[in-house]
Formats: sequence, C-alpha cells, structure tokens
Amino acid sequence: TLSTDELSIIFASDRAGGYGGKDLWMSTREGRDGAFGRPVNLGPAINTNGDEMFPFLRNDTVLFFASNRHIGMGGLDIYKSSQVDEEWSAPVNLKPPINTYFDDFGIVFRPEAESGFFSSNRKGGRGGVDVYSFIEPPLEFTLSGVIKDDLTLQYVEGVKINIVGSDGLSLIAKTGPKGYYNFGKTQIRPTTSYEIIVTKDSYFNTTGKMTTVGLEGSKDFIRDFMLQPIPDEPVVLPDILYDLDKWDLKPQYQDSLQGLIATLSQNPTIIIELASHTDARASDEYNDILSQKRAESVVNYLIERGIDPDRLIAQGYGERQPRTLMKDVTGNGFTIKEGTILTEEFIESLETGEEKEAAHQLNRRTEFEVLSTDFIPKASIEDIATTTKIDIITEPQMDVVKFTPGIGEAITAPCIVNGKTMVFSYIKNARGFNMSIGQALTLLKDGAITKNDFEGDPNEILANGTITDRAIFYLNEVRIGDNRVNDVVVTVIHDLDVPILFGEASLKMFGDFRLDYDKNEIIFD
Repeated sequence: TLSTDELSIIFASDRAGGYGGKDLWMSTREGRDGAFGRPVNLGPAINTNGDEMFPFLRNDTVLFFASNRHIGMGGLDIYKSSQVDEEWSAPVNLKPPINTYFDDFGIVFRPEAESGFFSSNRKGGRGGVDVYSFIEPPLEFTLSGVIKDDLTLQYVEGVKINIVGSDGLSLIAKTGPKGYYNFGKTQIRPTTSYEIIVTKDSYFNTTGKMTTVGLEGSKDFIRDFMLQPIPDEPVVLPDILYDLDKWDLKPQYQDSLQGLIATLSQNPTIIIELASHTDARASDEYNDILSQKRAESVVNYLIERGIDPDRLIAQGYGERQPRTLMKDVTGNGFTIKEGTILTEEFIESLETGEEKEAAHQLNRRTEFEVLSTDFIPKASIEDIATTTKIDIITEPQMDVVKFTPGIGEAITAPCIVNGKTMVFSYIKNARGFNMSIGQALTLLKDGAITKNDFEGDPNEILANGTITDRAIFYLNEVRIGDNRVNDVVVTVIHDLDVPILFGEASLKMFGDFRLDYDKNEIIFD
C-alpha cells in the first residue's frame, strides 16, 4: 500500500529482524522517481509473532491490515490502527460483520467513500475465498425520553428540554400530552457531549448529561426524568437538628445541605426562606433570638458554598410554629403518627421523659420554602469578561503541581473533583479516566454526584448499595492546579487499587505538560 504522495510504502514480509511470521514494514524515498530506502519494521504495536499481512493505508493516517495473532475472532481478522504523532495506536478489531471465525483479509476502500471490498472464506460464499463488498453506515444518534411528575408519576406536558452541545449548538424541544420528547438524528451529532436542562413552571429544574464521544456505532439514547413540584408547604431539611440552646451547624449535619445546594444551583431563579424553629422551652424572646441564629448559620453555610445571598432569607420563628408530622416518625422504641401537631400540650401528654425529649428535638428544625421563582441571576464572570478590557500577558505563566513519585514513572498528585479534594495516580499508558468503587461511592454519598450523572438505568447501576463494575458517569469539573476540565467521562473499576487513575492522553486534557522527576513537579505550560 502506498501513501498518497507515493513516497512511503507499507508491505508484508517474513524477512529477518521481524517479530515472527510475516510482519508489516515501511520504506520511504525522496521522490517518485527515486529508489525506496531500507525498510523499517512498524514495531510491536502492529506486529506480533504471528502473521500481519494485506496492509491498506487510508488517508495516509489509518492503516488497515489482517492478523492471526492479535486478540480476534479466529483465523485472519481485519484491524485498523491510527497514526498519531508518528506513532501507531493499538490495533482495533473491526468485529462482525466484517470479521468472522474464518479468514477475513485484504480490505480496501473506495476513494472518498465509506464503502469498499474485502476477501473472506466464510460460510455462505461460492467456495474457497470470495470477494465481498461493504458499506459503512453513517453514525446516527437520537435522544428521547418521557418526563413524569415525581409525586403523581403522571406525564407532564409542556416541559422544555434544552440540550447544549460541547460544539456550542443549543436546541429546545417540548413534551406532548404523554410527556414525550425527542431529538432526531440530524440534531444529535457525533463526538459531542451534551448537557440536558429540563424546566417547567411550578417544578424544580433538573439536569442530565450524555455524550457521543468515542462511540463507533449508532445509538438511540433514552433519558427519562422525574420532575419535583415546587411545594406549597415548607420542606424540612433532613437531619438539621440542634442541641438544646445551641445554634451552630454541626459538621455531621452539613452533608444534609448538599441536596439543597444542588437544587439552588440547578434553579438559579428561585428565592427561598430558611426558617428555623425551637422547642417550647425558655422564653419567647430567647427562642426568637436562638432560632434566628440557627437560620443564619444555615444561610451563611450556603453563601460560603457560592449561593447568592440575595436568594436567601433567614427567619427565626422561635416556638410559634410547632411541627406537623408529614409521616410516621419512629425512635427510641416509640412512634409518633403522621398528622400529629407537636404542640406543648401534646408533648406534655407523653408518658416518658425520653419521648418528650424526642418530640422537642423534632421541633428544633430548619425548613426551606420557595418564596419566588423570578430572581434574575447576576452577570457571571464570563459575561463580565466579554465587556471588560483584557490585558495581554506576553510571557506565559507556568502552573506547577507537586507530585509524589511511585514505581517507575508512576506519580500521585492532588486534584479537585466536583469541589472535593482528592488524589489521582498517573501512569503514562493508562487509558481513559478511571475511578475505584470506593472513591465513586464516597462521591455519591457526599452528594458530589447523583444518580442522574450515570449512563444507563440508575436503578440497576446503583442497586444493593453499590455501583456496578464498568459503570460510566459524568463529572461536572475536575481541576489540577489552575487547570480545569468539564464534563469528564469516568469509568468505575472494581479492582482498581488507587482512587483515580488516568494516563497521558487524559492529563493532556488539562493542557500541555511535562514531568520534572528531579523536583517532583507537573509543569503545565
């Protein structure tokens, strides 16, 4: 097979100096009238101790060939390898229907077309080796789904679904009477990641992700959503309880606010009231002050996590609004029934001190209520940047991250994943962005990722309190030093013995870098 300019030739030979059997070799020349130089073996990425034959070079960068030693289906199989930075990638088996358990080889493509011919001695031919034609169908993707009310499980009509692609394209669809929406094959593009934003009045927004990056076959994506109605009544935040006469937000209860933070982030136009309540002990004045401080402690925590203070109202109600239980509550061997109002009279009617104390603690709570849905978010940093004079720095700055050396060229260094500080391990030849089951479960339990971030059915993927092996989910942001990457696709690996592992290709997503093993530094240029 010849390169387009006819200055390079790749051929099969069993000459000495190969890896065994027939290998693929390359020879080059200065001009079309010149002689080819000494052949060079294409190396172990392509050649094995078996036979590699029938090369075909397409567009000068993709090599197709047949081999009987690479992991295949049997006999000769057809593989392809891409040339990147003068190196050949690991060969990829073309799989059925091109390859079979018999000998398949000699593939060629028509010029500028996704079709061609190859040879095979598979069953169903006319005898011996036959020539077959093929057409490679175009990659086509669709996205559709059904949206229901989370409380009633009924279809929701008129929901707006906005998909925003990594290529900058934004599209909108709306659900019909059966809650169905659809984006067709002309709208969903190959090698593109999408954020899905689902909105409707009187409901909390929700989001999702999908990607066609790395897919070699057409696929119909299904993304169903449950919309949570914005409640008319205040919502009690889980586990935000307080010790008697205390207002500080304890660390063990801060995790209970992650769901509220996610809700506020996904619904940037809502304004909420954070209402705190005390039990009926102490004076009205004291309880008013105490409850106000409790509400302010929650608001301050949310502001520290990036929520606009203009969207938050802290209000202490003291003991004036005893709690009405929305479901049965069981604790310390006794149950208080749904619908019970925890008035001072009811609490005093309980038989034991333990029951009374438990009821008092249920009254010591913090709730949130949506006051309005028409807040106008302030201009983002990106918006301001488009109208602000930018100073040009003529000398590039270097971003340096310290690492801990491991075995060989392996290193370990810090990173920030969806706001959580972690460490990653780097091995040059590692493929993809991989995470251990333990680290993934930690992110899930901390609220840094949710069931909506997983590819596929979360009811199956997250069954039995674990995550299935090879499950795929999406990270909003990963940071290494001052460099960040959004919409990162992660694979959960059960037998991975480090929290996070990726290789050279993944690290290059954060920018061009070099490793200084003398100073133990990753240097991003």
